[in-house]
Amino acid sequence: MPDVAAGDRSAAWAFEDARAAVAAWLAESGFGARSLAAEELAAGSRTFGAGWLLTVEFADRIRRLELLLPVGFPWLLPRVALVDRPPFLTWPHVERDGLLCLASNIAEGDPNDPVGTVKAMLGAAADLVEMLVAGGYESEFRDEFATYWEYAADPGTSMISLLRCERPTREVRVWRGKNYYLLAENEADLLHWLENRNGSRPQGFSSEPAGFVWLNQALIPAEYPATGYAFRALVTREDAQSGPLLNRLARGELPKIVTALGMQTANGPAIAGVVIEEPATRKHGARDPLTKGFRRGTVPEGVLTARYFGSGKLARRPVHRVDAAWIHGRGQDSRSQRLSTMRVAVIGCGSIGAVVALALAQAGVGHLNLIDPDVLKWANIGRHPLGATCVGMFKAEGLARKLHSELPHIVAKRFNVDVDTAIRSHTDMLRSCDLIISATGSWVADGRLDAWHADEGRLMPILYGWTEPHAIAGHAVLIENDVAALTAGFDRTGLPIFRLTEWPNGDFTRQEPACGAVYQPYGPVELGFVNSLISEVAIDALLGDACGATHNVWAGCAKRLRELGGRWTEAWCADDGFREEGRISVTRPWPTSKAAQSVGEQAA
Repeated sequence: MPDVAAGDRSAAWAFEDARAAVAAWLAESGFGARSLAAEELAAGSRTFGAGWLLTVEFADRIRRLELLLPVGFPWLLPRVALVDRPPFLTWPHVERDGLLCLASNIAEGDPNDPVGTVKAMLGAAADLVEMLVAGGYESEFRDEFATYWEYAADPGTSMISLLRCERPTREVRVWRGKNYYLLAENEADLLHWLENRNGSRPQGFSSEPAGFVWLNQALIPAEYPATGYAFRALVTREDAQSGPLLNRLARGELPKIVTALGMQTANGPAIAGVVIEEPATRKHGARDPLTKGFRRGTVPEGVLTARYFGSGKLARRPVHRVDAAWIHGRGQDSRSQRLSTMRVAVIGCGSIGAVVALALAQAGVGHLNLIDPDVLKWANIGRHPLGATCVGMFKAEGLARKLHSELPHIVAKRFNVDVDTAIRSHTDMLRSCDLIISATGSWVADGRLDAWHADEGRLMPILYGWTEPHAIAGHAVLIENDVAALTAGFDRTGLPIFRLTEWPNGDFTRQEPACGAVYQPYGPVELGFVNSLISEVAIDALLGDACGATHNVWAGCAKRLRELGGRWTEAWCADDGFREEGRISVTRPWPTSKAAQSVGEQAA
């Protein structure tokens, strides 16, 4: 029985019962099972609770397998290791210690049927080994290139990439930092990412030329280059442009030549890194083997190339992509390229606007203008995405810093001003946006923005978002043409004509023991539904899936509404989308100006 915490005896009993059931089945199975000793179970970095050595006949020969039960069995899947195997990276899906990668074959097991789970796992292992014995597994290596290249990588500084993983072969730039190398198309991209990520320009910043070479197909382990000579032979065979590129890099007499290899796989593009250092000084050799026989700067190009790309060992490095296409959909979301070019202004960076801005940034919107004159207070952090470290900071500034730190590839600009100042002093910025989102919760501010929008001919859509008391309901109104205006849906006092909730007691606000400090005691969970609604409408508007004037509403939990002393309005109850229990999102038409005028006259 494995060691367990005193409060986890039930898990130990479950493991022992499952182990005993598997042992009984193995005793009758004909595998010649032998229990593994404690030292065998703990070999390397293993942490298994029980295991057996099995003999299994395959098409080519009898091979030994290890059936291994983790201490969390039967809730965790058993593992199978191939004992009689060729050298590492000869076969795919076989790890360095012989464990077989079968997770994609069997996603889950049945804790109530441990023997059935073991049978399924052994069956999958047998099928995999038979496939490997038969050959024809080259495509497995190519389709999962990144994994096997990382297995074969050398220790050293990690590499991350902002590069477009696509043709053509080209010269790029690299920043060689202490903890990682960063590759980008140009120095401006390097600086933008580093300044965002670290909050300032790296001290002593400098970049160097590097290479990006596109290969015709992904490599298999037998093709992985080990020397500079093998690397040059590989890339010049794959792409005629790579020879001149390597010559130019060698001509720079760099301490390290950094090159990224790009290639297409069945699962999308992959990228790998190669680092070649200048020839090392030998004990009794030339002081500078790279320039031996020449003064620096006068070594012929052919000599430099031969010396860099000679018999010296190169370093293979995995490359982790941090470009926008990869971060937002791993290169498989067709929307990310369109969104990366979009500009959105978010007016009001409180508990609605800040969350929506974060959602849009994570969805791939490449440029955000954040507008808010307020400072974050301690009372705000319970439902605001900025925490204690930003208290006392302008909300727009804190949000921009957060976005830059967490998504360094995007642009986030902050404007610590109110709506009126933004319109008067930053009109060109607003005009450049593909979408403006107003989350001020202020009728005066929204009315000012709507008037400006009309004066501008409503050239871009504006999305207005707000909540009803206690965030039981929320609204997202998109205004995109001359037919409708925001004011069309409000009465003369600034109240929405269509509301989902009403409060007979009229007591839906609270006040702090301070002058004018009024608030509503709801949290981020209730608000999350409204923020998701506004974010979704924003993405639809940017991608052209929402247009004109639309009114999207969220009706929350009716039980919570009643507990707080509220009820659904007659107008909402009469709506075609109404559902008594709530928890529903509905899209409605927003009234035109003429329709609103008619409603107003009737009300008068």
